[in-house]
Amino acid sequence: MSTAVGGQREIEIHHHFVWGSEQEAMDAVLGEYTDRTPNVSIAEEQTVINALRLMIKSRILREDSPDVWDEWPGANLRPTVEAGATADITDLWERTDMDRAYFDGMVDVARFDGEFHAVPLDMHRISNLYYNVELFEAAGVDPARLSGPDELAESLPALAEHADQPIAVFGRNPFGLLQLWETLFLSHGGQTAYEEAAGGRASPHRAAIRAGFDTLGKYLAAGPDNPEFMDSSDLEFAFSDGEAACINNGSWSTGHMAGTDMEFGRDWDCVPFPGTDGTHIVNTNAIVSAAHTAGDDAVMDFVEYMGSAEVIERFNTISGSVPPRSDVSVADLHPMSRELHEQFGGRATQLPSMCHGLAVQPEQVVQLKDAVATFLQDRDADAAADTVVAALS
Repeated sequence: MSTAVGGQREIEIHHHFVWGSEQEAMDAVLGEYTDRTPNVSIAEEQTVINALRLMIKSRILREDSPDVWDEWPGANLRPTVEAGATADITDLWERTDMDRAYFDGMVDVARFDGEFHAVPLDMHRISNLYYNVELFEAAGVDPARLSGPDELAESLPALAEHADQPIAVFGRNPFGLLQLWETLFLSHGGQTAYEEAAGGRASPHRAAIRAGFDTLGKYLAAGPDNPEFMDSSDLEFAFSDGEAACINNGSWSTGHMAGTDMEFGRDWDCVPFPGTDGTHIVNTNAIVSAAHTAGDDAVMDFVEYMGSAEVIERFNTISGSVPPRSDVSVADLHPMSRELHEQFGGRATQLPSMCHGLAVQPEQVVQLKDAVATFLQDRDADAAADTVVAALS
């Protein structure tokens, strides 16, 4: 629990922002909070995202959860909410009009049976195609005119004439393959198929599920020789070093690209993944407070601070992500983040990511990761489709 240390209140926060622009962003907003609230100190624990969830679960089981932590909300958080391990912060949402300020898709994943249990901190589009402008122009490929994922596959031989890797795919952690597969599934099946499959009716959409694996196989064949040894950072450096003509990754890669010598719009650009224009798969990291902090004014003040328009703007400007609130200034955001913020605030559909747990529960994410990891080894699209249908049903 938050404690008094040397006359100060201490709030323990555990998060996964451990490197790059995300770490810089978290350092900035936590530093500003302690500067403005000298009677409160922050006890900060940092753990990479895959280990964070296991550690939080372990601490909850030991009845020793941190005061605050960051988490994927939506279906991923529901078991924790239903176990009574998180604080009901509905009063905070209503008192500060967060329910009006946040984008609809973010409100949906923070609310559980009418109660709010999370505050989204950032927002990312998963269904992206980052591309090297020079390499695509040299190959005569216009990414904006690719109508679907198979057209991109058909363009890879032309790109291979100008790039070491026409497309880079990473598989060291299965989430890289899984987020690409869910993007391909959306491209092939459309919004209805995606929503119904994530909601438990996967079998009617098996053909589109299998088509996603077929196309994933084509990308793997054209990509690096050993994708199982590549992680997300390897993917980003392959792209920023000019080795890869294009990649799929969440919009957090914008933060990496902003720190390189490549200029947005001239050297690199990003479009919705072919076949997904107007319908975006999204993810968010959210601030969650433990059940024992209910009624703790110091912790609630901190959570309110983290969800404020000022902090949301500051954090996302530094990290390169997209503010999940509509009422923030976007003047200092990266140009790509500004474009996405405008799209999310307009008519673009926001679909919660399966890969990142917003749309399906943790045990299903594990099964989906098993499906893509096995596919990486055997390239059996039928078996992978069967595993996905079983996991989602």
